[in-house]
Amino acid sequence: MSLNDRMSPSARTAYRRMLTVVACAFAVGVGVLTFSAAATAHRMIGPLEVEVKVAPSDTGQTVLSLPPFGSVRADTHAGFFSVALSIDEVDMAALEDIVRVGVPSEEQARAWGDSLIALVRLAAIKGLLAAVAAGLVAGLAFRRTWRVPVAAAVLVLAIVGGSLGLGAMTLDESAFLEPHFEGALSYAPAAIGMMQQKYGDVETLQEQLGGLARSLVAYYGVDQSYAPAGELAGTVRVLHVSDLHLDPVGMQLVLELADAYDVDLIIDTGDITHFGTAQEAELAAAQLGDTPYTFIPGNHDSPAVRSALAAGGVTVLDGETTVTATGLMVLGIGDPAGEETSVEPDSEAAAERTREVLREWQSLWDEGERTPDIVAVHHPAAGQAFAGLVQLVLSGHTHTITYEEIDGTVLLGAGTTGGVHFTELRSDPHIPHSASVLYFSREEPGRLVAIDQIEVYGKTRQSAIRRTAIDPEPLAED
Repeated sequence: MSLNDRMSPSARTAYRRMLTVVACAFAVGVGVLTFSAAATAHRMIGPLEVEVKVAPSDTGQTVLSLPPFGSVRADTHAGFFSVALSIDEVDMAALEDIVRVGVPSEEQARAWGDSLIALVRLAAIKGLLAAVAAGLVAGLAFRRTWRVPVAAAVLVLAIVGGSLGLGAMTLDESAFLEPHFEGALSYAPAAIGMMQQKYGDVETLQEQLGGLARSLVAYYGVDQSYAPAGELAGTVRVLHVSDLHLDPVGMQLVLELADAYDVDLIIDTGDITHFGTAQEAELAAAQLGDTPYTFIPGNHDSPAVRSALAAGGVTVLDGETTVTATGLMVLGIGDPAGEETSVEPDSEAAAERTREVLREWQSLWDEGERTPDIVAVHHPAAGQAFAGLVQLVLSGHTHTITYEEIDGTVLLGAGTTGGVHFTELRSDPHIPHSASVLYFSREEPGRLVAIDQIEVYGKTRQSAIRRTAIDPEPLAED
């Protein structure tokens, strides 16, 4: 006797109803999953091929993904679904035509917006039709009557279609005026405000900083109490800069200082860009001038930045040494955070990366290999491991100029030659543009004589300079 025969009539009725509910629930679930897979569409909108995906969600958000920079999201609608937009391809010829003409017309922008909304609707309709069809098929496969598949199709249409309808009625296109940024794009709102306010007087600031740089050198053209005084003739001069963040005023100051101090080498301890793009690096490389330039990548300097700078004639060091034309040996160790798309620093990871490099070089030094005259890192935490082993460690990252001696090693932080605290991107910062000039004996290459730490407040036409005597004897004997 089967289970069905042993049941009472009321039990059989309840059992069938339970199976019907389970079948409907299963079919509706299949329909919703199908909607997630099928609600997609792509189309060329202006110079961009845009892909749209609509999926069940409780956020009611629209998300624009711009890898590797991050994403922009906004609360655009009610309803239990989200819209994901991504750019699959860029028609460079069409984009160049638009750039050549200038800003797109209002009609063009409106047409692109209408096309984007139509694309979202297309994806939603495709997904809805596929979901209803899947609900019908799943219900029919589960129960061999039309009652279940029809009920399932109606439920899918009501749940998914109702949510889509609610979203369409509550769509708020102005939500993107107050978006949420993620990844590197989280810096974008502050960057836009900074650019609008700050770059209005870039030329004035550049002129002021140029005058200040020349004044600083003139100051050391007069005898000082420091023997043998003056601007230390007979020395190799190295300009240490850091954290330019593509600041045009800072870039100009680098050129002015390099020229005014007649430096033989520039060492940059990283963060030359904002978002780690090759385009930023190419722009920076084009502004660096003719002075030999050695670069140690920071947490904002991606592999694309490193490649673009190297292609532009810059010596990029990450775990390697280089011997300059003046005979100085420099060991540079890049920040590991720059090897990925995230720009978030990690002091422990930076320190561990340095310890790994130190272990590799320690055995060579024990065998008599030459010890570097300068070790350059981005994060100060990475330089601590070399205390007591070399005479000078250069760093950046903190945007604060620093000087410290540990076990005979000078640990020198350049501050920020860009004059911008990047975590806030203030347009009128109290943080000055800063750099250091390092003096090495020309007769005894590698022997550090003195350090000038320079701070320049461009808008107030103020500057500060502090000279630290390390070993003046080689010059006193000349």
